[in-house]
Amino acid sequence: MSSEIFDIVICGGGITGAGIARDAAHRGLRVALIDKEDFGSGTSCRSSKLVHGGLRYLKQGELKLVFEGTSERALLMRRAPHLVRPIPFLVPIYKRHRPGLATVDIGLWVYDALAMFRSPKLHRTYRPKRVSAMEPMLTTDGLAGALEYYDCMTDDARLVLENVLDAKLLGAEVLSYTRLTGIERDGRGRIAAVRARDELSGNELSLRTHALVVAGGPWTDEILGRVGVSLGRTLLRPTKGVHVVVDAKRLPVTRAVTMFTRDQRVMFCLPWTERTVIGTTDTDFDGSPDEVAADLSDVSYICEHANRFFPDAKLTPDDVIATWAGLRPLIAPHEQARASDVSREHEIICSDGGVIAIAGGKLTTYRRMAKEAVDKAVEWLSDRADAPLDGRRIKPCRTKHRPLPGAQGLEHPGLKAVHAILARLRDHAHVEERVASHLAETYGQRAESLVVRAVGNRSLIERMDSELPYVWAEVEHAVDVDLAKTVEDVLVRRIPLCLRAKDQGLGVAEEVARRMARVLGWSEAERARQVEAYYRYVAATRRFRGSSS
Repeated sequence: MSSEIFDIVICGGGITGAGIARDAAHRGLRVALIDKEDFGSGTSCRSSKLVHGGLRYLKQGELKLVFEGTSERALLMRRAPHLVRPIPFLVPIYKRHRPGLATVDIGLWVYDALAMFRSPKLHRTYRPKRVSAMEPMLTTDGLAGALEYYDCMTDDARLVLENVLDAKLLGAEVLSYTRLTGIERDGRGRIAAVRARDELSGNELSLRTHALVVAGGPWTDEILGRVGVSLGRTLLRPTKGVHVVVDAKRLPVTRAVTMFTRDQRVMFCLPWTERTVIGTTDTDFDGSPDEVAADLSDVSYICEHANRFFPDAKLTPDDVIATWAGLRPLIAPHEQARASDVSREHEIICSDGGVIAIAGGKLTTYRRMAKEAVDKAVEWLSDRADAPLDGRRIKPCRTKHRPLPGAQGLEHPGLKAVHAILARLRDHAHVEERVASHLAETYGQRAESLVVRAVGNRSLIERMDSELPYVWAEVEHAVDVDLAKTVEDVLVRRIPLCLRAKDQGLGVAEEVARRMARVLGWSEAERARQVEAYYRYVAATRRFRGSSS
């Protein structure tokens, strides 16, 4: 790459950076995407795993944000039906709760209207007796009724990965574990090259470029300082969000249940097949983004509020299988506000030297944010007197019309296509139903090429964990196709046993490392180092217990 001159280099391979790389490559720009760790390993894989309009933003009067969210939700359901699936949300309203049932009903009519009445289903109101039948563990003490509306769940890490894979397919260079160390400027003070270091090999790189786009999430202020861009203020006010995972047998829910906390926040109890996810917290955080983790107060807070709504669950921190914690890269407001009241709007900053930064926003609206960032980059490149675009015609944004890789070439629209893939895997490849469902909903049309790996070796379709649907064929696929480079990449973001398995994948980590070593040519020492690094990662997620056991 030392001989190539990129139009833009993007620093940050989360959902925003991945979306920017895909959009820019689709328009015909020469693109490189770098991240100091795995793609999506920061905030983007630590969300509530929801693609939603943001019902609670209505209370804050952010109608534009809600409209954009519901529009992008509808688009993602069409362009990535295997990853973005509708799910009913239940909002129980108790007699002393404010706002009351009638007010929330009006709010949901506004929500449906902002979605142009294109939600999977319009909202409905239910009496307490029906609510009790729908969610038997939900307390009915003082229940006035409940409202049901629809949003979507997603696999956030996969959503990032498919954007990266499509950017690569469109010609972008995509480099994980590549840390930006500095920049070089030309005689006019404009960016000329990005200096970086390969974190796995230690090799130094120089990527010549006309522009740098910083999409560093909670690391944005740090990166801007490293490249010499001073804003005269701190751009971000990061807030910590923690989620916990429990066995669905301890707290079974069939819908996402919205829980209003005593401090007037919103938490969710989310069905996750064999597991249930509860979260999130929303508290200010002033430490290093590299050190964020759930602590005992976070986990206790979540369990306490879940028990208010599901008293028979009697959850304690000992019931928690796994946790994840991430930082929301929120724009620092000019006035003091509660962490949960800080706007989820985004901001784009352009410097005279060709550094463009984007911060804030939310997972659901990533594509729209990416479009705005690429528009700014194209504007910068077009206005330069030395004409770096060489007369090339840069196309307008067209990502609205392009499916993500798992949805390209589908015979049917929407969920019907996913069901057709499931049926082919079950009926023709003889994959058991639960595994076939997982593969279809994770890989979409790419699932069938993964199953081909098991031709002549049916052991590759055996489960890695008897409770969960992940199979051994996914390990080699993760390395060969899905850009995984470490055991953590595989067991946290490609095959997330770390988040779902009762042992968090510790029981298979050695075998995963052995299989990866055969593909990547690791030495025995490197294989052992990879396993040890994964053990440390799991220990960090268990820090709230006061030990690594």
